[in-house]
Amino acid sequence: MKDDTSRDELLEIIERQESAINKMSQTLDTIQNRTRKILTSLPLGLLILNEEMVIEAANSRIEQIFAYTPRELAGQKIQFIFPEVETLEADSQPKRTPGKIKTHDYIVCEIFANEYEDDGVKRIFLHVQDVTEKQRLEQLRKDFVQMVSHDLRTPLTSINMLLSMLSQDRFGKLDDQGYTAVDRARSNADYLIKLVSDLLDAEKLESGDLEIEIQPTSVKNVIGKTVDATQDAAKAQKVSVETEATEGGFLADEDRLVQVLINLVSNAVKYSEAGSSILIRGTINGESAVFSVIDHGPGIPANQQEAIFQRYKQLNQPKKLKRRGFGLGLAICKALVEAHKGRIWLESEEGKGSTFSFAIPQQKL
Repeated sequence: MKDDTSRDELLEIIERQESAINKMSQTLDTIQNRTRKILTSLPLGLLILNEEMVIEAANSRIEQIFAYTPRELAGQKIQFIFPEVETLEADSQPKRTPGKIKTHDYIVCEIFANEYEDDGVKRIFLHVQDVTEKQRLEQLRKDFVQMVSHDLRTPLTSINMLLSMLSQDRFGKLDDQGYTAVDRARSNADYLIKLVSDLLDAEKLESGDLEIEIQPTSVKNVIGKTVDATQDAAKAQKVSVETEATEGGFLADEDRLVQVLINLVSNAVKYSEAGSSILIRGTINGESAVFSVIDHGPGIPANQQEAIFQRYKQLNQPKKLKRRGFGLGLAICKALVEAHKGRIWLESEEGKGSTFSFAIPQQKL
């Protein structure tokens, strides 16, 4: 009787274990099917490779990109479709490389590798995106910017020089209406020249071609050049520019820092009322050179301050203060400061003015 009871208990335990195993098996099948669906429905191509850089599997998007079926790719070396790829390492940024499709034509691909290890076996998940059209559009944009640079900047500079000569009576005196018209035309030409320069700098920043030349400079040099470049615009707006500059030298690209300060001062002048003042302050603070531009303008609302340094971003302005702009100036300032390993920030309260500051750490030659 006791043996029968033990046998029944054992059978019950076996049944429970079988039931648990069946449930686990069903769960595993469900997970595998779900994973398979996710991998095959990804908008990006996916290749799974082993340590020898041999393709083991591919999703349907890969077939759409290269015209090879997953079966045709299985067992092939990665160079079969990416001839220039020798090794793959996990990286935080995608890389561009030529891809060879079934017709033997080449496309441009962005690839992004992740490593995965299971039971001591390492595999590489390679995400693939066809960016041929994207690269074509990028090249069109670059060509357009270059066209703007070469075909507009030179004639605009010539026009500006001619207008300057007219305002200096080089071709005879003008009446008051004539001087007003010349000044307005010079202002428009200056705006267009700056717009072209900003477009070129924005393109260089995006392509990584903007160079920083580190040389000895000083706080007074940077502020002095900024004042020389902005005093005419400030006088025209009837805004006074004051300075506070301490002695102190540091290493940086002087011309680029002057460019940053000119941008900040020009913005401050545009948004300041006639009769007000702007302060440019520069000092050596610890291991950094710190510059600030302080105005008494309308200030910047708190809900717009985070976006102020984004490209093509412009503030919502009251109609009476509406100013022209393309939304590139502050984005370029931020990029130039960060190229010096520095930081730029804003302190502002609506109705009480703004303070734009940036700090440049000491650089080594």
